[in-house]
Amino acid sequence: LLSSKVNFLASLTLAKLLQTRFGIAARVKWPNDILVDGCKLSGMLSELEAEADQVAFINIGMGVNINNDPADVEPPAVSLKQLLDCEISRRDLLADFLDEFEKKMQVADFDRVIDDWKKVSVTLGRRVRIVTTREVSEGRAVDVDENGALILEHNNGCRQKIVYGDCFLV
Repeated sequence: LLSSKVNFLASLTLAKLLQTRFGIAARVKWPNDILVDGCKLSGMLSELEAEADQVAFINIGMGVNINNDPADVEPPAVSLKQLLDCEISRRDLLADFLDEFEKKMQVADFDRVIDDWKKVSVTLGRRVRIVTTREVSEGRAVDVDENGALILEHNNGCRQKIVYGDCFLV
C-alpha cells in the first residue's frame, strides 16, 4: 500500500516542480501520468520487491518529453521544449526532481499524499476509459481511495474499484 503512495508522491512531486520551475499547468492523470492541456508530458511505471509485508525496494521509471518532438502520437503528447520554446537541461531537471523527491520522501505524510495528489488531478470528475488485459471499463472517475485505487461510476450508478490499468480521458 505504501508502494502505490510512493508512485503518487513521485508524480505529484514532478507536477509541482514543473509548475513552480517553469510555470506550466502540469496536472496528474491516474495513476501516474503528467498532462499539460490534455497532452502527455510524462509517464511513470514502477515495480517493487517485497518479502512478507516488508518492501525491499521500489523502482520508479519515468519518461519525460523534454527536448523531443512527440508529434503525431495518440493520445497527443507534448515536450517541455515545445511548451517553453527553448531547450531544457535534462541533467538539471533530473537533479531538481531527485532533490525535491528526496526531501518529500523524508517528510512525507503518506496518509495525505493521495489527498494532495487529488488537488492537481485532471482525472477526477471526468469520463474515462480504463483498459486492462482482461477488460475495458468506462464511466466517470469519482474518487481515488486511500490505497490509490480509482473509483469509477458507471452510467447505471454502480461503482467499480480499479486497482490498475491504462486510463484514457473520454
